[in-house]
Amino acid sequence: MSKNKIKKSLVLALALVAAAGCANAKTESDRQENGGTAASNGTSPAQTESADIAPEKGASLLVWESDGNERAFLQEVGKQFESAYGVKVKVEVVPSIDTVGKLMTDGPAGLGADVFSSPHDAIGKAVSAGLLLPNDRTQKDMADNVMPSVAQAITYKDVLYGYPMSADTYALYYNRKLMPKEPTTFDELLAFGREFTDPAAKKYGLAWDVAQIYQAHAFIAGYGGYIFGDGGTNPDDIGLNGEGAVEGIKFARSLKALFPLNTADINNNVISGLFQEGRAAMMIDGTWQMANLRKAGVDFGVVQLPLLPNGKHPQSLISVRSLFVNSYTKYPNAAKLFAELATSRDNAKLRYEMTAQLPTRRDLVSDPSIMSDPNVSSFLAQLQNATPLPVIPETSTLWVPSFAALSVIWNDDRADIKKTLDNMVSQMRTAMKTSG
Repeated sequence: MSKNKIKKSLVLALALVAAAGCANAKTESDRQENGGTAASNGTSPAQTESADIAPEKGASLLVWESDGNERAFLQEVGKQFESAYGVKVKVEVVPSIDTVGKLMTDGPAGLGADVFSSPHDAIGKAVSAGLLLPNDRTQKDMADNVMPSVAQAITYKDVLYGYPMSADTYALYYNRKLMPKEPTTFDELLAFGREFTDPAAKKYGLAWDVAQIYQAHAFIAGYGGYIFGDGGTNPDDIGLNGEGAVEGIKFARSLKALFPLNTADINNNVISGLFQEGRAAMMIDGTWQMANLRKAGVDFGVVQLPLLPNGKHPQSLISVRSLFVNSYTKYPNAAKLFAELATSRDNAKLRYEMTAQLPTRRDLVSDPSIMSDPNVSSFLAQLQNATPLPVIPETSTLWVPSFAALSVIWNDDRADIKKTLDNMVSQMRTAMKTSG
């Protein structure tokens, strides 16, 4: 999808949500039992958009989030919320990847969380099941301050749903002790990697998860391929076996010269282990590895993915962790206000400090406490060349066929890339028909 089309799609989505917010303002106001305006604790610029609603009388909130620092952050927001509004908040541990599935049972029964955390790619499934209330509260703040790729990720059928907390993508790690300088092009990377790679000594130029389309997408899209057409919304248009995709995977397979292992011998533990031990000079991975490498005492740097031989930037996939409001909540006003507070500028900065996960707000990009870390700034630079994982339900048909196809292509140098990708797409279409 072209940058102009993405921009137009985003503008349309935000405009439609804004219109919906205006149309629903009276309905939302009529639902209030307290009247007046929302309280402010001075920490949330986004609350200027919240002034027309207040929490329902007797409201209390249940929030679902993964354990660890993410949960600790929302517990801190809960304290702020209770101080500002007098509403108690309980944060219960439910892994974010499981929340939508759990809500399908618990939501209609009135047992689900009022607000829950989830990766953005679950939106299509959740909306189809009637589980989400639109985000009709922060569209202006989103348009002004949130990265366009993030806003696109949490928009489904031109309606904004998520309150984004963090973004994940991947970039290039390199070992400073092994490499004289970071590569800016894949030509430079390949030149160094071929010299460094020694399979007999178990030394490899570049380690990455070669059969996962999450990472292979960077090369597919860098050569003009795509998952679904129309910005990831059209399942009838699969772009994974066209000319661009074939060229992208052809280039990806050429990187086997730097990592001559079969896919059965490659996993996340192997990749990170090789890099930590200095037996992989570079690796492609996400932000979550930085803490592990620091703990292991590795002298590393991070740069955005180098330019491809065609002069284009690899287009990594982006996953956005967001808060969502359960459509079955008894307290929609309180739930929306909590989601707004959690994703305000000040709390976005607090979440970064507590979790080290990438913030989604453009108005934090120049913050010295964030940009002083060059590795973080490299990930933020990669976000500017990232594409959201499609949110339509048909995305679920992607994972199994793509893993099988990419494994065949990587393991067998004689495998016909075009025919293998054709077969993968055929399996996806069959799965779509079977699932209805």
